[in-house]
Amino acid sequence: MNSERLFKAIQYAARAHEKQKRKGNNPAPYITHPFFVGMELIRLGCDENTVIAGILHDTLEDTFLSKEIIEKEFGAEVLNLIEAVTEPKNLNMTKVEKRRTWQFRKEAYLEQLKVASAESKAIACVDMLANMLEFKHTLKDLGADALKLFNVDIESKLRHWQEEIDLLAKDKNCPYLKIIPDLRNMLMELHNSRV
Repeated sequence: MNSERLFKAIQYAARAHEKQKRKGNNPAPYITHPFFVGMELIRLGCDENTVIAGILHDTLEDTFLSKEIIEKEFGAEVLNLIEAVTEPKNLNMTKVEKRRTWQFRKEAYLEQLKVASAESKAIACVDMLANMLEFKHTLKDLGADALKLFNVDIESKLRHWQEEIDLLAKDKNCPYLKIIPDLRNMLMELHNSRV
């Protein structure tokens, strides 16, 4: 792995997400999420472009970092990987619009994943693991109040994760498959601890 490219990706992600926080009680800086995704992709043995795309995976969806800058700084392959895991949404959406379009956005995302590369699916898989871990800790910390932080009810959220796991598990030749059991166990924990 090229340390300089990884360092640059972390810098770009940190700057892009600089003023953002994750959801929850005493929320962490947003960068903790994409940094975790990148570290897990390294642990899974993914290649450099996949790790970089994992670090930058939320920049198109949640920041104003442009496709042009990503392609110029990191290349077309990294941009393609990010686009494959970018949910269709407008950065200027209100909370009401996010709630109203949640189901449509999740269905569109699953359709994207069906035709995504193994590398993009690896990013999606690790992103889901990170989101599940965060959701688990938020539920533990806030109980029923945690649900007010999200744009959808818990049953819909858990159902979507189940559909995503089932879709990802169908691809038998990918390095991320070794964490599918972890995802299934985490989902079961969330089902059992829902409020």
